[in-house]
Amino acid sequence: MIKLMSLFIIIAFVSCAPARTPSQRVYDNYSYSREKSPRLHVRTPTYKDTYYVIKTNDSLWKISKEYGVSVKEIMKRNRIYSPGRLKVGQKIIIPRRRYTAKARFVWPVEGEIINFFGETINNSINKGLNIKANPNHKSVIAVAEGKVVFSNSLKGWGKTIILRHASSFYSIYANLNDTFVNEGNIAKKRQVIGELASSKEGDYILHFEIRNKHIPYDPLRYLN
Repeated sequence: MIKLMSLFIIIAFVSCAPARTPSQRVYDNYSYSREKSPRLHVRTPTYKDTYYVIKTNDSLWKISKEYGVSVKEIMKRNRIYSPGRLKVGQKIIIPRRRYTAKARFVWPVEGEIINFFGETINNSINKGLNIKANPNHKSVIAVAEGKVVFSNSLKGWGKTIILRHASSFYSIYANLNDTFVNEGNIAKKRQVIGELASSKEGDYILHFEIRNKHIPYDPLRYLN
């Protein structure tokens, strides 16, 4: 039964066309435009919301990870249209946490989320996150301990790793240049399992998914 489910996960994943091309940067849900003002619009916080003052070297990804709130929620709450234009001293609202989940995972790679779960890109639905990593941090780690049920190349996705975790959860890591685990191995939490491939533009982008059985879920619900 477990092998059959793993095979079903692989088939379901392969049937999905890649959600983006490496050069795209999409913020469809926020009507992103380079012509919009980069000024920050702060609204009155609701109960349990928190203020945060931007410091040197801060990024929305870093703030998101620290507070356990998705970048998407922070952008929407503060009407931020250009996440790369934060200014030191700006005050933003950290929304109250909206998700609770039994399974908690660490981030597979450090970087900037350039495509969110559920976005329609090139006429297909993105079933995970696309994370643009720092060129100096190309290593991909296991988000939790799990068994390697797939470690090979997939059409349209390059080298891909799929781990099976407890409670019927699976994590998927695509667009890899190299893999360091084999099928049947047990990957420990935070173990380096692969390295990202470079696109024609020189970007290192991880496509990451979390599924419960064969159903994809927003990874931001589960990442710490």
